[in-house]
Amino acid sequence: MPNINEDLGAMPRKLLPIIYVIDTSGSMKGDRIAAVNEAMRDTLEVLRDVSANNPSAELKVGVLTFATSAEWITKSGLIYLDDYYWNDLEAGGLTDLGAALTELDKKLSRNAFLTSEVGFKAPVIIFMSDGAPTDDWEVTLIKTFSSNKWFKVATKIALAVGDLADMNVLSRIVARPDGTPNPEAVIPVTDMDTLRKLIRVVSVTASQVGSTSRTEDDVQDQILERLKRQTEDPTKKRDSRPADSKDGSSSDTGDDWGDFWDEW
Repeated sequence: MPNINEDLGAMPRKLLPIIYVIDTSGSMKGDRIAAVNEAMRDTLEVLRDVSANNPSAELKVGVLTFATSAEWITKSGLIYLDDYYWNDLEAGGLTDLGAALTELDKKLSRNAFLTSEVGFKAPVIIFMSDGAPTDDWEVTLIKTFSSNKWFKVATKIALAVGDLADMNVLSRIVARPDGTPNPEAVIPVTDMDTLRKLIRVVSVTASQVGSTSRTEDDVQDQILERLKRQTEDPTKKRDSRPADSKDGSSSDTGDDWGDFWDEW
């Protein structure tokens, strides 16, 4: 796909990979995988506009699923958004998260998916899972984190779907570049309407922050801070007077990932 900035004689934009790692195990059957499919169709449409209007980075997408083994849906590599259309996923099987990490280790390389003359920004990797891994994920994570620079510096966010999602495992998957587990980068979600909204807002926010940041170290924190501002209760944002000046109700905005503006 031609780069629009090249046509205008400007400096070509770097490429920003956004990679979705999606649990398609049996526990995702029904409403959960349906919510993911609906959200991804909508999200990719929005990201096309984000990429087209971004002066500093052009987005490319990758989709990796894991159940009993892992599979790249984008088999040929990272794909320009104008060239990719969503085909619905189906759920069934185990939860081989370690197999997904192995695939990330293989493909996050200049010898595989990260081949470009204009260069890449640090990838954004968005994980979605509703359960606990059923394979030897821990050994694979240690290997991947220690040997794969792209995975290490990637901006990693996890959506923990439902009450049985393993928050501790996910906090290690989305660890900071120094290897410290990051539970703040794991966003719990229990209802499917919120899941659909979260997939979209996390994707858009991550693409915007990741495309403009000059360093990888603080991108994750910037994304989380912006997400929290966007997901605070909008009625409390508009009226921040002290509680005793109104009706006695609290004006504390709290930290609830489930409250969304109507626009989302």
